[in-house]
Amino acid sequence: MDKEYEVIIIGGGPAGLSAAIYTSRAELKTLILDEPDKLLEKAESIDNYFGFPEGISGKELLERGRKQAERFGTEVLEEKALLTKIDPEDRGYVVETADSSFNTEGLIVAPGIQHEKPPIEGIKEFEGKGVSYCVVCDAPLFKNKKVGLVGSKDLVGKEALELYEYTEDIKIYTNGSGLEIPENLLKKIEEKDIPIERGKIEEIMGDEQFEGLKVDGKKQEMDGLMIAEGSSGSLDFARSLGITIDDGVLKVDEDMHTGLPKVYAAGDCVGGARQISAAVGEGAKAALGLITEIREGSYKDWSA
Repeated sequence: MDKEYEVIIIGGGPAGLSAAIYTSRAELKTLILDEPDKLLEKAESIDNYFGFPEGISGKELLERGRKQAERFGTEVLEEKALLTKIDPEDRGYVVETADSSFNTEGLIVAPGIQHEKPPIEGIKEFEGKGVSYCVVCDAPLFKNKKVGLVGSKDLVGKEALELYEYTEDIKIYTNGSGLEIPENLLKKIEEKDIPIERGKIEEIMGDEQFEGLKVDGKKQEMDGLMIAEGSSGSLDFARSLGITIDDGVLKVDEDMHTGLPKVYAAGDCVGGARQISAAVGEGAKAALGLITEIREGSYKDWSA
């Protein structure tokens, strides 16, 4: 028998946790379906988030947010949402994972960005030592330095344009893959003369710190490497429900509503400024909209 919830949140990052805090405090039975190994967990120090003057690691920030949500009653399961669909018995929506099936009255979609680790031997040893998975988090560390980006899909294009604001000495490496970037995004990359190298990465150079790459037999020295494999979100489950996806992101209105009854989205999967503060705010807005919709227009101030 399916387990029933009033709210299911897909994603346990800043947007999802923020939303869960609001829905749980509103006494709505809330479940977060969360995939492990999130991008934010790899951020060594976050220095631009309100309330942490000395900075905080991404891992600790997520742990604190999760504890806060759980304190108000949120349940968290580390399972990946594979399918969402309208309940045939008109009880809202069904969310399926590999092992379970859940019924819910309302949904908040906040899976963040799907990053894939490239099959480059030795890359793990340099994570946090010149190899990064988060341009927004770590780009300031590489201001006016030489940086490579590994990826072949839309995500690498978006990350390259973000990194370009900090340093123009960048290059995209597809690591032997064909380039799958939308035409409008590729045009912006070409306008900024960002070179693209399609050769296979053979080796990561460095001792204690990342120093560069060996590509097609040639050594290329650089100060940092950004991993931007994958696409802008793990959104196959959203397609199965019929949520509109435009240019790789979910389409929402100013209230984070997807256009489907009691279905909202927030965070990196809706595009915009990929910042923790923005995701937290969007998660709160999505939750408040869903609370109001579930309660059929009743209002209570949950900010106290």
